[in-house]
Amino acid sequence: MNVPDVLMLAALFTLQVLDPASPAPEPPPMNPTQEIAKETPEGPAIAAGPTEIRIGGYLGVTGIYRSTNAGGGPATGFGTIPYSDTVQGNVSESRLSAQPSRLSIRVNAAPAPDRATLAGYFEMDFNGSMPGNVAVTSTSVGFRLRNAFGEAQFDNRFLVAAGQAYTLMTAARDQLSVWPSDFELTQAVDMNYVAGIVWGRTPQVRFTYRPSKAFNWALSIENPEQQIGDGLVALPACCSADLDAQYNTGANELSVPNLMPDIVSRVAFNAGRTFHLDVGGVVRVFRHALKPYTSDYKQAGGGMSFNARVAMSPASALIGQLAAGAGMGRYIGGLIPDVAVSADGIIHPIRTTSWVAGVEQKLGDHASLAFYDSGVVANASYSVDADGSFIGFGYPGAPNADNRRIHEVTSVLGWRAWAIENRGSLQWTTQVSRVSRTAWPGVVGPASAAAVLLLSQLRYNLP
Repeated sequence: MNVPDVLMLAALFTLQVLDPASPAPEPPPMNPTQEIAKETPEGPAIAAGPTEIRIGGYLGVTGIYRSTNAGGGPATGFGTIPYSDTVQGNVSESRLSAQPSRLSIRVNAAPAPDRATLAGYFEMDFNGSMPGNVAVTSTSVGFRLRNAFGEAQFDNRFLVAAGQAYTLMTAARDQLSVWPSDFELTQAVDMNYVAGIVWGRTPQVRFTYRPSKAFNWALSIENPEQQIGDGLVALPACCSADLDAQYNTGANELSVPNLMPDIVSRVAFNAGRTFHLDVGGVVRVFRHALKPYTSDYKQAGGGMSFNARVAMSPASALIGQLAAGAGMGRYIGGLIPDVAVSADGIIHPIRTTSWVAGVEQKLGDHASLAFYDSGVVANASYSVDADGSFIGFGYPGAPNADNRRIHEVTSVLGWRAWAIENRGSLQWTTQVSRVSRTAWPGVVGPASAAAVLLLSQLRYNLP
C-alpha cells in the first residue's frame, strides 16, 4: 500500500468518526456505589444455548488512611475506634488494598412461553479470612462469598428468590428487588458503608408481589443469628459459659443454636421518579437453655425501618433512613448487642435507634458528590447479679467497649475518567469521614474516641 492510499484511508476514517449521522454511542451512566448488578441485565453477554452469561465486577486498589489504628482493612470497625489511652489510639495507619475488587457471574435464561423468567447471580470479593502474616510478602487475602441467589419472575408480578442476598431490611432505591444495585447503600467507599445503616447479607427465601411500579410487597424468611458481641454484655456468673455457647460473641462460627428464622416484611411506594418510600419490619425470637436444662427461655424482639428518597431534580436527591427496635443490633452492622440477660435467666432485648440522612448530587455525566450524617444510639439494659454486681449492657461503670452512641459524618466524591461502550470504565472515588463513639457515664478511662478516615479507590469497572 502506497502513501496516497494510506492518506485516503485516514481521511475516510476521520470523516466516519466525525460524521454527525453516526454519533458515538452513549456510555452507561456513572455508578459511584460499590454494588454492581441491577435487576435489568447490563453489559455484553456470552450466549450459551438459551441462556446469557455475563461476567462483571471491578478491579482496583483502595488507599486507606485512618488517624487512629482501627485495623487496616477496607471495612472500618465503627464500634472499636481506639481510645486515647491505648497505643492504637495514638498512632495513625495507612495501607493500600485490593481486597474490595470483586467478580460476579450472572446467568439469565431466555424466557419460554407461559413459563417463569429465570436468573442466577454469584458474586465474590477478597475480604475473607487470612493468615496473620498475610501482608508481609504475598498478600494472599481470602476469597469471600458475597451474593449467591437465583430468582424466578412470573408474569412480571410475582417473584421468588432463594440464596444469599441483602436482607429485606436493607433500604430499597425503587421497587423491592433482591439485586444488589437496587438497594440504597450510599456511595461510601468503606466496605462497611456508614455507621448506622441497616444492612446484612443473609441466606433467605423471598417472595415479592408487584401489582404495579407504584406499590410492592415482599416477605422474606431469613437466616437468624442471635449475638451479644465480644465482651459487650456482662453475663450472670451462674451461667456465663452456657450463654457464651448460645449467643454469637464473634467466635462461634455456625454453632449458635438459633430457634427459628427471622421473618421480614416490607412495602414500597413510588410516585414516578420523584418520591420513594419503603417501610419494613423484622420479627426475631431469642432462646437459650440453662442448667439443669429442663426448660428454656424465649423472648420475641425485632424492629422497623423507614427509608425515603426525594428527587429534587434529575441530578440531585435527598435520602433519609430511620430504624428502631428491641433486639435489632445484628441488623445495624452488629454495632450493638441484641440482648442482655438478667440473673433469673430472662432475656431483655436491647433498644436501638439508627439513622442515615444524606444528599447526593450528580456533577454532569462524569462526577458525583454526596454527604451523609449517620449513627446509632443504644438504650441501657442492665440488672443486679446474685453477688450484687451489675450485669447486662450500659450499666454504671460499664467498660468503655460498650457504646452508647456512634456517629459518623461522611463526604464522597466520585469521578469517572473515561468510559467506552462494551469496554468498561475507569473510576476514582474518595471518601472522607469523621467517626466518633461515646461510652456510658461512669466509665474508667476516656469516655469517647474519634478518628478521621480517608479512603480513595481507583478501579476499572468491567463492561
